[in-house]
Amino acid sequence: MKVKKQNYGTLSDGTKATLYTVSNAKMSFSVTDYGCTITSILLPDKVSGTVDVLLGFSTLDGYITGAGSYGALVGRFANRISAAKFDINGQEYDLDANSNGNCLHGGYTRFEKMLWNSKIISTKHGTGVRFTRLSHEKEQGFPGNMQIEVTYTLNDANEITLSYKAVSDKATPVNLTNHSYFNLAGNGSILDHTLQMNCSYYLDVDKELIPSGKLIPVKNTIFDFTTGKTIGTDIAKTGNGYDHCFVTQAYDAGAKTAFDFAVSGQLVQAAVLSDPVSGRKMSVKTNQEGVQVYTANSIEGTTGKNGRKYRAHEAICLETQCFPDSPNKQEFPSCILQPGSKYKALTVYGFFF
Repeated sequence: MKVKKQNYGTLSDGTKATLYTVSNAKMSFSVTDYGCTITSILLPDKVSGTVDVLLGFSTLDGYITGAGSYGALVGRFANRISAAKFDINGQEYDLDANSNGNCLHGGYTRFEKMLWNSKIISTKHGTGVRFTRLSHEKEQGFPGNMQIEVTYTLNDANEITLSYKAVSDKATPVNLTNHSYFNLAGNGSILDHTLQMNCSYYLDVDKELIPSGKLIPVKNTIFDFTTGKTIGTDIAKTGNGYDHCFVTQAYDAGAKTAFDFAVSGQLVQAAVLSDPVSGRKMSVKTNQEGVQVYTANSIEGTTGKNGRKYRAHEAICLETQCFPDSPNKQEFPSCILQPGSKYKALTVYGFFF
């Protein structure tokens, strides 16, 4: 296992960003301390030698000025919080209303636009990079000083493990995930990719994608991927595309908190994504109760890597997480991290080629 460290560019305040490339004998991924952002995943290709299966930008400037959270860490609370507010023990907290009156991915002060502390590490999951940062009280409007640790590693089994840990000195919501855009062909539409999900339910949402609190069976609906189907089969029936949270087998209706299952360290297989032309596959294992499936509905016209103009549905995001709007939904397991407790989330992307 090898890790290459190099300068990635300079920020407006003069600080320098670093790019790390982690490789085994068959594949590699690159990640920067700017936003804990995964910038590329290179897999073998019979024609070109390697193919990059992530959308994103060619330079640091692209990630600084660009939107869409390409490859980035999102938090403190990934996904949506309704009306951009929540209540803990009778105290109301106001957040940024950056998405139709709701708060999305932490609001305007994004983790992806921050420089994180970083160091090369080796763990039982493999070799890679650990990022740390203290999110201060009232950052993004959330209570508590939260110490966050994010680790990305690669092993010889071609698995990229994403580990998230956090502690806080006040009760506060937490929901961290990675927002990588995958295309196993390397380019073109992903509508002919096959997606199989071990998810028997999805979350009912309104037109603003805020959950109602109900879990809906996927059987006989356009959300049924339990036996696998091409993403394009029913996507037209969704309107703009999929942007929905599916319920993994990690979900426990009797759990008091969304973190209960995660403590055991067990993983469930949530999804398998396949490209029928190249034969490449990716599995998603996690200890999280939900996985947001987003078919890159809003990337039309974005200038990405090598000057390529991205089109809608050119990638898919599989964002493992707690349920959206959990701070405001008593029906869902609580996502409130209490002082003295630890948040631990784990996701493994396995690649087959």
